[in-house]
Amino acid sequence: KAYESISLLMLSNPSANLFRNIHYWSAQLFLVFSLLHLWEHFKRRSKIKVNASLWFRLSLGVLIIFLVMLTGFLLKGDADSLQARRILNELIIGLPFIGELISYSLLGPKDSLQLIYVHHIATLSIFIAIIIIEHAKTIWPRLGPFLSWSLLVIVLSILFTAPLHDNLNPVIKGPWYFVGLQELLHWMSAPLWSLALVFGILILVYIIPFIKGNSSILPKRTLLIVTMLYLGISIFAYFFRGPNWTFIYPGNENYGYHIETPFNTQLHFFDQLTDTTTYDNYPTIMDRKESCMVCHSEMVGFAASHDPSAVGCYSCHGGDLFTLDKDASHKGMVNIPGNLADAKISCGTANCHPDISSRIETGLMATLSGMISVDRYVFNEAEHPDIRTHVNELGSSAADEHLRNMCVRCHLGNPKESTGPITQESRGGGCLACHLNYDALAVTAWHEHEKNPADTGYLNYHPTLNMQVSDEHCFGCHSRSGRIATNYEGWHETKLAAAEMPNTETYRLVENHRVFTYIQEDVHHKLGLNCIDCHNSYELMGDGNLYTHQEDQLTIQCADCHSSDKPQTINQQDLDRESALIASMRFGFHKEREFLLTAKKQRPLVNTYMKGDSAFMIGKNNKQTYGLSKPAAICTKGESHDRISCSACHSNWAPSCIGCHNIYDPNEPGYDMVANVEKQGSWVEFIGEYQAHLPALGTRITGNDTTVIPVVPGMVLTIDVGSYSKTLHDSLIFQRLFAPAAPHTTVKEGRSCISCHNNPVALGFGKGELVFNKEGRWKFEPAYQDNPNDGLPEDSWIPFLGSRKGKVSTRSNVQPFSIAQQQRILSVGACLSCHEQESSVMEQSLVDFEAVLKARSPQCRIAVW
Repeated sequence: KAYESISLLMLSNPSANLFRNIHYWSAQLFLVFSLLHLWEHFKRRSKIKVNASLWFRLSLGVLIIFLVMLTGFLLKGDADSLQARRILNELIIGLPFIGELISYSLLGPKDSLQLIYVHHIATLSIFIAIIIIEHAKTIWPRLGPFLSWSLLVIVLSILFTAPLHDNLNPVIKGPWYFVGLQELLHWMSAPLWSLALVFGILILVYIIPFIKGNSSILPKRTLLIVTMLYLGISIFAYFFRGPNWTFIYPGNENYGYHIETPFNTQLHFFDQLTDTTTYDNYPTIMDRKESCMVCHSEMVGFAASHDPSAVGCYSCHGGDLFTLDKDASHKGMVNIPGNLADAKISCGTANCHPDISSRIETGLMATLSGMISVDRYVFNEAEHPDIRTHVNELGSSAADEHLRNMCVRCHLGNPKESTGPITQESRGGGCLACHLNYDALAVTAWHEHEKNPADTGYLNYHPTLNMQVSDEHCFGCHSRSGRIATNYEGWHETKLAAAEMPNTETYRLVENHRVFTYIQEDVHHKLGLNCIDCHNSYELMGDGNLYTHQEDQLTIQCADCHSSDKPQTINQQDLDRESALIASMRFGFHKEREFLLTAKKQRPLVNTYMKGDSAFMIGKNNKQTYGLSKPAAICTKGESHDRISCSACHSNWAPSCIGCHNIYDPNEPGYDMVANVEKQGSWVEFIGEYQAHLPALGTRITGNDTTVIPVVPGMVLTIDVGSYSKTLHDSLIFQRLFAPAAPHTTVKEGRSCISCHNNPVALGFGKGELVFNKEGRWKFEPAYQDNPNDGLPEDSWIPFLGSRKGKVSTRSNVQPFSIAQQQRILSVGACLSCHEQESSVMEQSLVDFEAVLKARSPQCRIAVW
């Protein structure tokens, strides 16, 4: 237990740690001076007067010196050492015939350091001692150099501590004299060439003294060039090589994390030992001793997976885990770990969640790609709305300033800067945005601290980090824009001020100033399903790929759970590692369980299972079991509805906004949501109307497929760009763009046939009276006046039985119904003006509408165009 022993030494006996440092730094200087001494020999023009036998031992001593240094490095038993041992072992056993014998003779059994220890303190060290005495003809050095260099070593040992890898940092490197070899091995197709290079250098060192005259210049120069090249490679590998062989440089964020600095933060070598410095008082965590819980043992609130007994405190918070000094242990500590800026040194360390921390920054909740590209498109700063981008790339254009002032606070990179539970006003916070929970005791203690900041009792109640992601975690960000979180619960935003809100249960105050009224909740919410019951980890935390819009990253579809066909499944034993781990942690391991797969990207739904021919879902938080019903007959009858999305028919209502106006006010107190600073001057939005009704419909074109989807008038607005920059050519921008919607207001019974075929809102004409007259012609009287900017009613998408050119949607592949499609829809609507939708005629029309038209009676009126 070498790693544990050294950590215990550092904690329990600081003065002994000083001697460890002296041992380390004297060894480093010994290696450096040995190489300098060798070069001093070669630098002389006079012949090296050493007999061949002694020079052979001295040449071999160069290799032995490196081996004694390397064995000392291996004896730490930390991640760096284990990696170096694996590399060394693989190199040696690659030698033909004798590789395995040499490896076992030098390194011993795989799980033991015993033989390495013997070689370090005895075999190799004794050999070095013999050749030093034989070569130097003395045992004791001269007093002056001995004292001066001893003093330097002591100073170095006080200022710089001997490295010990924390076993969490994903950057694993050997000692400085070995990293060059690691770098070469990474690029070499045949690693044994590196050993050939080593032995070639040793042979060169040996033969140089026996080469006569000027002929020795070439091998000396060769040796010098090789040495300088290796030094350069070593410097590059040590200072510029990051995780997974990525390139880093000193200006990189968290550079000190990638290059472990040995600067000593303790300087308490001669502190008096206390009665707490016993073996049992230090918990063993990840094979090491850690000091944090000596002082924080009374803290409660941890989930099992993040309990200090399992992961310690250092894994998340950093600091210095090898000291009891309060100031030293807290130096460099991250008070609120989990923000994306430090996720890689907290949540994403090697033994925790490295894959997730690297891929989460590619997800849309971190990049905000679609939000940014659409906003720039609306401001006429982008040619189309599907340009992939990132919140970190925002500049100072009118659109980007608009985003900074009003939109981009809801991204995972926005840091959580103060402790406290997740609330309606929480934005961002990286991993904490979803996984931070306060139990009742922690909440009570936190509120006491809010009342009295001097009360620090809340520090004894640690928040829980777990997979219990509630809808409240989603609410802060998703109650804005499309307002999916509020829609799901049945709430629609109004323009009422907080003081005007009626005191009834049908109204609700959000964030202390936004007033909502109740309409109808989603059927899934009514059953008790949470957001995470449908949305999986790859959707929420990204899958490592960059996407432009939400629908690109989204994998779950209604038909994945509600399928009329035999669903695709996967056995638990065949799950990917992440899905298997989540499934086991939530529901245990069920060897024969078959999980449903999403049709898109084949992602397993780990809270579903098949039993016979029936499918079931288990609530991830409430653990209730729900039967997954198959689509109703009307959904699958004939081919008429094949191209209609489930949400187009089963969304009960959707929020929409029309008539908004945006202007930049240089005197308005503003806020930069990227830099998180207050500023003078801001974009201001004047709201037109908030509406809630059955959504309009449009088409999404994907390749050769056309799907009818719900859309909302999300961008019927004017923008006074001249108020922001007088140099802009167009002082006023008007846009009439509809956006694809995911209302999250699902009802079991789909919308009626009339609500699509006889509804001007559904067709994109806007509210008004749509009448099929006796002459067989459709007439439409809009409810809103025409907008002076384009002559269309305020809430419409397209003219009645007409079309539009240019910008119509926030997606390049989403369009309103064409004139031909409008006519076809209204042709069915003409029939519905007389026939009930449950009638046999209308049911037959689902199978073959053209046949119904041919068989119509003489008194039937059909639409005339």
